Amino acid sequence: RATIGQLRAAGTDYPDWVTGRYLQLPQTLPQRVRELGRQLAEEAATPYDGAEAIQNYLRRIPYDRTIGTPPAGYDPIDWFLFENRRGFCDYYASAMVLLLRAASIPARISQGYAVGQYDVASQSYEVRQLDAHAWPEVYFPYYGWIEFEPTSSQPLIMRPAGGDLPFLPGLDLTP
Repeated sequence: RATIGQLRAAGTDYPDWVTGRYLQLPQTLPQRVRELGRQLAEEAATPYDGAEAIQNYLRRIPYDRTIGTPPAGYDPIDWFLFENRRGFCDYYASAMVLLLRAASIPARISQGYAVGQYDVASQSYEVRQLDAHAWPEVYFPYYGWIEFEPTSSQPLIMRPAGGDLPFLPGLDLTP
């Protein structure tokens, strides 16, 4: 529950276990994917701003659950970003992680489910296989893994803009 201000101030003092694993890129990743990641984040003052820039770029790509597979010999993320320009959550999440890592921002993919449909009668959410979802998470010192949402069919994650929130939910250290 960190604020935007806190994430911007988190810095880049990453632990070795983070940089050793979560900055890796495949040797076969096309150069233009690497260059796009660096280009999108080069104007960013902080890793948070770089992640936002990459997320916003990807959200302009139309969501399409019915796309075919990449042609033989194509890197799937290169195909998604430069040729097909359509995709579903796995493409968005994978692309964001690779673009972030190319910009030296540690990232990983998480998978689970989107919120589903609310059922008023039972006052609960109905989550189906159709709600399966993938999203990227970015590592911030002192805050850990923070989720982002590049998939254009999903709502943006709203974060508090400023002020200080406690590190632990419910912990209020103000006098």
